[in-house]
Amino acid sequence: MLPVFQKIEANFNHSFYVEHMKFKYFPNPLQFHPDIELLLVIRGTGTRIVGDSIERFNPGDLVLIGENVPHVWYSDKKYMRKDNNLSSEIIFVLFKKDVFGESFWQLPESKSILDLIQLSQRGIKIEGKTKIPVSAFMKSISKASGFKRIALLFSMLEEIASGKEYQLLSSPTARGMINQHDSDRLNKVYKYIISNYQEDLSLEKAASIANLSPAVFCRYFKKRTNKTFIQFLNEIRIKHACRLLVEEDHSVASICYTCGYTSVSYFIKKFKEITGYTPLNYKKRFNDKMLSI
Repeated sequence: MLPVFQKIEANFNHSFYVEHMKFKYFPNPLQFHPDIELLLVIRGTGTRIVGDSIERFNPGDLVLIGENVPHVWYSDKKYMRKDNNLSSEIIFVLFKKDVFGESFWQLPESKSILDLIQLSQRGIKIEGKTKIPVSAFMKSISKASGFKRIALLFSMLEEIASGKEYQLLSSPTARGMINQHDSDRLNKVYKYIISNYQEDLSLEKAASIANLSPAVFCRYFKKRTNKTFIQFLNEIRIKHACRLLVEEDHSVASICYTCGYTSVSYFIKKFKEITGYTPLNYKKRFNDKMLSI
């Protein structure tokens, strides 16, 4: 098991780290590190946790994560199977805040990028037209060398900062809620929930996995995730329900039961609480958005 805290040393010939990786499924556990991370998903689907944010991830997703922000990417279960050719692919950049030099942040022209770096403490999902040039820069930077690397990094950050087409993922209070001693324990609980959300999960089982009593586990989980166990489970289930609604032609009742709920009315209630829409309105909104593109 990799530690939750990861210190990435820059190559002697480079001031920051770039990697283009291909693998069957995302291998990393819950982690944080003193580097700022920009990650582009080229292939792969699953669940992404950044601070106290729980979201689905898909090809094309582009996320900026600030220093020491807890995060993890869990591939969907189908990627774990050996009877298919599914694979995942990412490009990521890890850099220190002072990559351009400490005096850079004193320049008036750097203010928009500094503001972006500060916002990255909540995790940022880049959206809209801004994704197009930044994704292209990501593919270029993985092959670049020399000064072009630093120029591309600057261009990406400037594009994101000036475009302002992004979504803040986590709440302001989420940073620093875990430490490296929590890594193995939380990772096991997260994997239990994400791998079994379709079943009738029990708090007692989750507590036993964490090697805690149910009462202590409830306090521990809320303090570390900013959510109760049931809130976390509901968010995982509803995010998967959102995917099923837009990707497959199933009834609301069918999706309800597939995602681990036993009551359609309760499912609809939770769906609206988390997304702001009923399942049918959510699907209609998505279809209308696709037609307008």
